[in-house]
Amino acid sequence: MKRDDSNGGSNVRRLEKHMSLWNRLFNLLAVRRGALRLRRWLKLALLLVPIFALLWIGVSYLLEKAYGLSVEQIRFKSADDIINKQQALDILELGDSVNMATLNTESLRRKLEANDAIRSAAIRAELPDTLYIEVDERIPIVYVTWEDGARSGDNTKLFMDPEGVLFAVNDELHRNFLGVPTWYLRPGDAEELKPGVKIDPHKVRPIARLIAASNLYTPEEIPPITEIFRPKDWQIRLILDNGAEITMEVRNIREQMDRLAMILDHARATHRRVRTVDVIPALNPTVIFEDESSDKQSNQ
Repeated sequence: MKRDDSNGGSNVRRLEKHMSLWNRLFNLLAVRRGALRLRRWLKLALLLVPIFALLWIGVSYLLEKAYGLSVEQIRFKSADDIINKQQALDILELGDSVNMATLNTESLRRKLEANDAIRSAAIRAELPDTLYIEVDERIPIVYVTWEDGARSGDNTKLFMDPEGVLFAVNDELHRNFLGVPTWYLRPGDAEELKPGVKIDPHKVRPIARLIAASNLYTPEEIPPITEIFRPKDWQIRLILDNGAEITMEVRNIREQMDRLAMILDHARATHRRVRTVDVIPALNPTVIFEDESSDKQSNQ
């Protein structure tokens, strides 16, 4: 059936005649304003599309370049030359190809510091291709073990640093420190022996001072200390590499080491071997030589 469009058109015109001039003008202006807004949005869209396209291309390019960056140089620094570059990389488990974009330096730092032989670490990445690694190691000054270990069956043996922190012995990392003395702890000196435990500073301080003072002398002047005991809180007993037994007190350790050096120098000059020395007295320290009976004493 054919639709009569002429009736529809005439109906619209009749409705328009009943509308006021103002309404007809308002509707016309609204349509024009809508058309203008649409044109402006179209122009803005046409302007923004290439801008966003350029941004997308730029970001994609930068991401592609970033993910293509790999670490080409590793600069390593050790505070005390205990841990070398390769050992640090082994701890970090870094492979041959390390991407700068995905590198988490904070995670790597925590990984280094989780090793109880390392006191602190710092890692930073510098574009385009350099990784900086710095480590501050714990310096072993003595082994520590229980004095009654043979009797109790606990033969745990750890290193201790000057701050009293205990850490595991690693023959590879600490190959230059395997000859340090052993400090035999009494039951009250530490709650337990395990890495990370820190011994009371009041107990550690005399031992640290003793090691520092002994390092001022050559092995010819004072033979290396092999064993350290604390029979009493105020007393230290040393066993030297030549078998001599030395009694000291926890105060004035440097002065006592000076006296010991003079006694040993006198013994060498007179071709005698020292068996025991009490260096606590500032004047006339007590000395027993190997060629003397146990009840005969010589005062220097």
